[in-house]
Amino acid sequence: MKKIILTLISAFVLTITVGYAANKDGNVPQYVESAFNSNFNFAKNVQWQKMDNYYEVIFNQHGRTLFAFYSEDADFMGIANYILSDRLPETLKSDLKTKYTNYWISDLFTYSINDKPGYVVTLENADQKIMLKSDNGKTWHLYRSLRS
Repeated sequence: MKKIILTLISAFVLTITVGYAANKDGNVPQYVESAFNSNFNFAKNVQWQKMDNYYEVIFNQHGRTLFAFYSEDADFMGIANYILSDRLPETLKSDLKTKYTNYWISDLFTYSINDKPGYVVTLENADQKIMLKSDNGKTWHLYRSLRS
């Protein structure tokens, strides 16, 4: 389970930071597309990307940009989407305000795997860029330090 979460987070971050530079493969198997269509029947502007051993689909639904992940066997792995900081649970929001006052939020998204939500935030200041993760909605832990 932890491996799936790390894979999803890594894929999402890679997608953002590389600017959609992953291998684009127009040959998504029909059974993967069918699984997606049955889960997200109101999706618009659908864009598929073949990653290492799974498919990522970026799409709009009800005015939101979403990222869904499917295995090569068409198993739904999880979903992620951008959020604003005011949508964070109070404990997470408060923790950011008190412990990371010298940082600004450059990226924030929530993800869900098996209906269990998690959050990832990228914080920056003039000297450092860090990513924090919360899989319990109560506390942050350092996920990765990045160069500014």
